[in-house]
Amino acid sequence: SSITLKSQKVAVLTKVSRELLTDSGIDLVSYLGRTLGTSIGIKVNNLLTLGTGTVQPKGVIAAAGAGVTGGTAVSGAFTADNLIDLAHSVDGAYVRNGAGWMMRRSSMGTLRKLKDTAGQYLYVPAASIGVPDSFMGFPIHENPDVVATATSAKSVAFGWFGSYHVRQVGGIEVARSDDAYFASDEIGFRVTMRIWGDLGQSDAVK
Repeated sequence: SSITLKSQKVAVLTKVSRELLTDSGIDLVSYLGRTLGTSIGIKVNNLLTLGTGTVQPKGVIAAAGAGVTGGTAVSGAFTADNLIDLAHSVDGAYVRNGAGWMMRRSSMGTLRKLKDTAGQYLYVPAASIGVPDSFMGFPIHENPDVVATATSAKSVAFGWFGSYHVRQVGGIEVARSDDAYFASDEIGFRVTMRIWGDLGQSDAVK
């Protein structure tokens, strides 16, 4: 099959008074660059995770295939058996490419509480900073835009995320205008980015 990678423009715009920019004792332009970059990064991550695929990218969670439905007795909380079944619902060809888990931080906390019959925790914290924690030997990737654990919620994804394709058109554009807000004596800063994403194989992530 084939997928079409289009593009959606994502932008953030802010205005700064000329007095603040000229009188500030800090490098305000660099500060704005960092904060605007963070803002656009948060929005892009949201789209590439949950986007519907119509007028916006198809998010990896929205595009993922059906894996395992957990119980509904305790607000949809998953069990260790649910996660084991989810991992084994993905074809081994994708797993060998470097599969992993994806969930939000609160779901990671729920996972950390799971124990075996001997009372031993199943979650394995990383031995060093910068290395992801793991479960069943697979790395856990934290993504704040994956929904929280609940009934009928896609709260945990497993698979080979390398099958998710992202198209970025050009680079990140940073623009400054000293004229757009001339009447209020303000300076405008705008950051724009054009992106799209879709999962190449729905069986690669469930």
